[in-house]
Order: sequence, then structure tokens, then C-alpha cells
Amino acid sequence: MDNDLNSLYPPKPFLEKEPIRQGHIAVTVFSLLLFALSFLLFFDNQLVFLLELIAVLIIHEGGHYLFMKLYKYENVRMLFVPLMGAFVHGQKDAYRQRESLMVVMAGPFPGIIIGIGLWLLGMNYQVPWMMETALLLFAVNILNLLPILPLDGGRMLSILFFEKIELFQVVFSFISSLTLIGIGYFMEWYVIMVFGFLMGFQVRSLHRRYLIHKGLKEDEVNFNSTYDNLSDRSYHFVKNHVLEHTPGLRRFVENMEGEETKTVVANEVKNMLVPPMDQDVTLFMKIMVIIGWFLAIFGPIYLMWNQGFFNKIYV
Repeated sequence: MDNDLNSLYPPKPFLEKEPIRQGHIAVTVFSLLLFALSFLLFFDNQLVFLLELIAVLIIHEGGHYLFMKLYKYENVRMLFVPLMGAFVHGQKDAYRQRESLMVVMAGPFPGIIIGIGLWLLGMNYQVPWMMETALLLFAVNILNLLPILPLDGGRMLSILFFEKIELFQVVFSFISSLTLIGIGYFMEWYVIMVFGFLMGFQVRSLHRRYLIHKGLKEDEVNFNSTYDNLSDRSYHFVKNHVLEHTPGLRRFVENMEGEETKTVVANEVKNMLVPPMDQDVTLFMKIMVIIGWFLAIFGPIYLMWNQGFFNKIYV
């Protein structure tokens, strides 16, 4: 019956698999140089801070990179984004829940642990650069643990409880965006303020994704699939929902024709899919991950509070 229904729809466009690329190290080094130069262009007297920031980003992204390599991800590469940060990208044909969790946690968790060690040493021996680097490690990794996509916290919770938290992520992202903008404004931390505005743009994207997935569930269309395994019928429904909620893409399709247009739409459909994942994480492990997530966020804050750091800020 399913095959008969599938035959009623035209074949989905063919998407070539991304080729395995070489020269990742050269691209990483080039992006790092652009990151450093753009930073110094605006903050020319902050060389020490720049070196500390680069070290923090390498520790964080290096964890993701190493575990992606360990679990045989393809096209793994680390890239630095000027005035923003860095990210690691890689992909697989088949995912396992436990492996995906380890890849996500390998970024913030080691950073928090190293930060605690540097903080204790810096406080004990009064070494300013250790304390500054520890604060950067705390800031970068705690922010990354917020339950917001595409941050590590959002990815971690998506892996564990995808179907139950998608709407929560939209609401939390909106509240977090307003909170960060407010904190940045009143405390004159303009980097935090900019991050809040950028998160606001992410809210719209998350809401669109939520509405598309909601519509697909109502139509009983399975979007937990790779593009290659997506049926022609399912492609038709996903495409219609994507065009419905993406006016710019819809106008582009109406005004343009040809294979390139079909490829653009197909890639948008692919981006809306959630690759299937082998659910091999036990309830006990889920509880341990949530406890670890909670401790990683609030442990450093409690440590600094207990040692009177926040009191010194306002004295």
C-alpha cells in the first residue's frame, strides 16, 4: 500500500553526498588567523585576552573534534568565525545516541573541569592569567550548556528527549534572548548583548522548525529519516510545509526554474529532517547526564560565590 501511494508522487531530486575533503588543518589555521586579526582590529590592546580566548575555544572545540574522529565522523573540521567563536562540523550516515552524547559533552565538560582546576590554582597562588582563563572557560562553556539549539545544551537535550523539548526550546530561547540583552545593557557587557540579539534571530528559526515538524506530525509524515531513505511521498509533504513557512524560499521557487532551484529546495528539506538514531542510552545514564549538566552549570558559579568573587565585583 505504501509503495502504491509513493508511486503517485514525482521522484525527489537527487543530492550528491558531500565528498571527503582534504586540507582541513590549513582551513582551520586560516580561519584562526582571520579570527585573531578581526579581534585585534577592534581590540588592539587585548593581545593577552585574545590568546586566552583562543586557548579556551581550542579546548572546547578540540573535545568535539577528538570524539568525532574517535567515532568515525566524516569531513570533521574546526572553523573559527571572526568576532563570534568557533565550531566543529562532521557527519555520519548512522548515529548512536550514546556516541552523539559523548561528542556533545566532550566540549563543555572538560572545559569546566579545566576551568575549576585553573581557578583553584589561580586563587591559591594569585596568578591573574589563570583566573582570567578560568573565567573565560566558565563563561564559554556555561553559555554553551544552555538548553538552546544549536548550543551544546540544546543538542544534548535534543538527543535525550527530542520530541518533548522542541517547543520548550523555542520558549526558553526567547526568554534567554531577552535576558541576555537585558544583562548586557544594564551591566554594559556589550558582547553578551550582541549574543542575545543573535539568539533572537535563532528563535525565529527554531519556531519555524517547530511549526514544520508539528504539521508533519499532523499529516503522519515521518521526518526522522535521512534524505536518501525519505520516500517520494514524504518528500512532497516536507517540501510543502517548508515552502509554507518560508516565504522567501517560496518566492524564489515561483520566480526561478531549473535543476538548481530543485537542489536548493531539496537541501532545505534535508535540513528539516532528523536523522534516525539508535536509542542505546539507559534511564540511569540519562539521569547521570542531567545531573552532570546541572553540576557543570552551577558548580563553577557556586565555587566563585563561595570564594567571594561576586562580592569583589560590586565592592
